Amino acid sequence: MNWITLWNKVLVPALESLMAPYSIFRKVFPQVVLLGVAVYVNAFVFMTFQHLDLLSAIYAGVNVVTTVGLYAPPLSQMPSTEKVILILTIIFAVGLYTSIIQSLVSTVVRRDSWADARARWRGSHMRQHTVVIGEGEAVKGAVRRLERYGVDYVVLTREKGDLHGDKVIVGDPKDEKNLISAGIMEAKNAIISMENDMDSLLVTLKVQKLNPPLQVTCIVRNSSMIDEFKTAGADMVIPAEDILGRITASAALSNNVSGLIFSGRVRDDIMIGFFSVNKETKVGDLPQGIVPLAIVRDGGSLDPYFAKDTVVKPGENLVVIGNPSLFKKVKDLLG
Repeated sequence: MNWITLWNKVLVPALESLMAPYSIFRKVFPQVVLLGVAVYVNAFVFMTFQHLDLLSAIYAGVNVVTTVGLYAPPLSQMPSTEKVILILTIIFAVGLYTSIIQSLVSTVVRRDSWADARARWRGSHMRQHTVVIGEGEAVKGAVRRLERYGVDYVVLTREKGDLHGDKVIVGDPKDEKNLISAGIMEAKNAIISMENDMDSLLVTLKVQKLNPPLQVTCIVRNSSMIDEFKTAGADMVIPAEDILGRITASAALSNNVSGLIFSGRVRDDIMIGFFSVNKETKVGDLPQGIVPLAIVRDGGSLDPYFAKDTVVKPGENLVVIGNPSLFKKVKDLLG
């Protein structure tokens, strides 16, 4: 287990249970600051009219603001100005208490608020994970697969819907604060599938601005916008309509969907992978469970004839078949 895996799967979940709930209190931070201002005002009043030292004045101010009443000078000795100021600060403090209690209660009784807070804490502290952005069946399908293959991920969606757990952040993906909460700055890749292609394009531009090396995969509804997404920085653009057409045509021709889905008696954890080669590697060094199918040479020619000691070179591509959970090892091996 490398450091990134240890951090994402062990340390982050452990720290999250301790630290994430405190992010709830950020919602009442302005009220707490205003209470501090009220204490300061009261302390200043007691120093001015009762001639108390600073520490005693703060102590008296806290008593008044909290309405404990442990310190109360005789009313006959209090000038009218002092009484008016103290009355106003007490009323002000009581209003703040009501606001704080309402905010905390409404947050605690809503379980989604706790889950969202944990997801935001998790996302902002993870490293080299996948950020899934958007909504719809494509997002739910991606999440199921990532979960199955043990890939670290965080979801950012406008509507939680059927998505559950503490890896789902509910918010507008077009808001950079939500993208940062999802850990986009430290992520290794992002999958974007919004209901509207223009929203997907805007999100693509934002994630590329926040993290230029990020590998971005976009699922689009309108295939005519592929060039726009490429220009925006998407590394891979998948037209949903085209993919659906290929699936149905392939199923009609071969009773299967090679490269995407193996149906029937064949296990569905077998897929075809297409990898760029960035360093010289022997075919025989591929992980066990991965079977090479072909080498795509310079110029795009397909070479299916090779041996275990055949070396693939930078600039070529390798087509393999196997369990997708091993694809990361293949990618690392090929540089």
